[in-house]
Amino acid sequence: MSKIERLRGFKDYYPEDMQKREEIFSIMRNAAKSFGFLPIDYPSLEMLEIYRIKSGDELVGQTYNFKDKSNREITLIPEATPSTMRMLVSRKDLVKPVKWYNIPKLWRYEEPQSGRNREHYQFNADYFGETGIEIDAELIALACETLNRMGLKGMYVVRVNHRKLMEKILSKLGCVNIQSSISTIDHFRKESIETIGNKLRDDGVVDDNLNRLLNFLSKSYPVSEIQNSIKDLGLDLLEDEDFLRMISTVEFLFKNGYEDIVYDPSTVRGLSYYTGIVFEGFDVDGKFRSIFGGGRYDNLSQLFEGQEIPAVGFGMGDAVLENLLKEKNLWKVDNGHSSYFLVGMGREGKNKAANLLYKLRRNGKTAVMENSERNISNSLKHASSMNFTHAIIIGEKELTERSLTIKNLINGEQKKIGENELDEL
Repeated sequence: MSKIERLRGFKDYYPEDMQKREEIFSIMRNAAKSFGFLPIDYPSLEMLEIYRIKSGDELVGQTYNFKDKSNREITLIPEATPSTMRMLVSRKDLVKPVKWYNIPKLWRYEEPQSGRNREHYQFNADYFGETGIEIDAELIALACETLNRMGLKGMYVVRVNHRKLMEKILSKLGCVNIQSSISTIDHFRKESIETIGNKLRDDGVVDDNLNRLLNFLSKSYPVSEIQNSIKDLGLDLLEDEDFLRMISTVEFLFKNGYEDIVYDPSTVRGLSYYTGIVFEGFDVDGKFRSIFGGGRYDNLSQLFEGQEIPAVGFGMGDAVLENLLKEKNLWKVDNGHSSYFLVGMGREGKNKAANLLYKLRRNGKTAVMENSERNISNSLKHASSMNFTHAIIIGEKELTERSLTIKNLINGEQKKIGENELDEL
């Protein structure tokens, strides 16, 4: 019989990783709820056409698609936005603004690499129906707050830009194919300067304009230097409404405690439907792919229904996040709540342990009982390896005294309590 193996580009998750993953997903949900976002969910299968409408043939070529028994073209969902937008436009009774989040599983048939699997989970948050800078700032703040709650504050940077502003810059520098140049700039950190320059030259940006643009794209600017960055480019855009909106958004975030932000002209988010601010989060050391990315996309709803609905959102994948947390030694289960491993010695001890086991569980505690014949030392080692915080030991002496020995498996401290004190744990 041939060996059955996991498919390439997919991952198995054993308990030691799943415990942390569940903790991470819980942080995402709680952060979203604290910002007033409400949960949604949708099927893992959609009509393939929905992705042709939104993203074109390139994305369709990466889908796990097939024809079902009714000969319809179906696909496992490769991204979240189309399903979210489909839900939004199909409900005429929704009162806006609408703030939704979810953590779906997504699939793409692309080359597996570090931080990119063919199957992954993604935390998504979207705000529909309003256009103010406070709304743009809220989505960036939610992404930052989520990472901060994972212990990553100071370990990431958010790079922001504005798509309309970037399109104006390209136009003033002689570009005749804006979307092509946007796609080129989206690869600025992935391809050589020579390759980027050749592509931009083909789009009409030449000579001194090209040199100025390449120099501009190669830098990131702190908030205090954003205006100088435009001055150095030699363009009259300091009073441009999109430029001022971007500055106001970043200043709003700074005033409210989210300071790990820079203006990065090379951050453009290559997809054509972005209409305003765009942003991506990266680790400060630059070791990994983007942790999250998003922006404003006010026109996308028109592709689905012909009606413009202001929208801004982001996605945060689990793969890069896991790599970063492991790199920073933060991939540890948070034992913030107590859990109990009960060890009963002899038949009477085991009977008493079983009785207490269900009492603890009814009180909402995590409790497991030793059912093997291991000695007490090995039982405690096993409990520690399973990340239990406490062991409850019931031997002959405890049975006689109607007491329990509680051992803290984290710091080694040990104490005795009466059986009637169990409810106070």
